[in-house]
Amino acid sequence: MNKLLMIFLCSAVTLLPRIIPYFASSALSHLPRFIRKCMMLLPVAALGALIFPLALTDFGAMWYAGLAGVASAFIVSLFRGPMILSIIIALVSTTGMLMLFPA
Repeated sequence: MNKLLMIFLCSAVTLLPRIIPYFASSALSHLPRFIRKCMMLLPVAALGALIFPLALTDFGAMWYAGLAGVASAFIVSLFRGPMILSIIIALVSTTGMLMLFPA
């Protein structure tokens, strides 16, 4: 199979589950508010399911650094902090863990 076609198909497979709930939730306005909210959050949940395992396995033996970044981003988001703040805090905490506890 052509590599370009393979890249296109792989991107379509990962993109469709994120886009369909967004458009389906606006088209199905007669659903209860809770269901609509869940459908709007589904793309974020799918992205989280892809990122979380990578955060734990990307650092190898220093998996705790990735976990610290995810936990700190979660705490900032839990208190409704801005997205850029949660990203910066996650980067700082991950880098701090890597510098404080080298392998």
